[in-house]
Amino acid sequence: MKKDIETYEDVLHLITKFYDRLLVDEQISHFFIELDLEKHIPHVADFWAFVLIDQTGYANNMMTAHSKLELKASDFERWLALFHESINELFEGEKATLAIERSKLIAWTMKSKL
Repeated sequence: MKKDIETYEDVLHLITKFYDRLLVDEQISHFFIELDLEKHIPHVADFWAFVLIDQTGYANNMMTAHSKLELKASDFERWLALFHESINELFEGEKATLAIERSKLIAWTMKSKL
């Protein structure tokens, strides 16, 4: 049995694994290649730690950063698939399920606002 997402280290591990997938994906890697991942991944992990384990400290507006990208609905679907693959490979349990549910809501919200 896999463990659930419980700590910031778990979240960081998930996001690192997720970005490993994003960077080699033919459809959406171009959105991530130019990023300074040493700075970006901790910001993403901070966001998901806020969402999943109630860690305080995340104060950025993710919509602002993403509004500059020309994202299509298919990009969101691919992002979701890779995120869910990463979650399912590493974790299972209440927080893992919450991560999947919240990611769907976030993708839907971003699609409708962008």
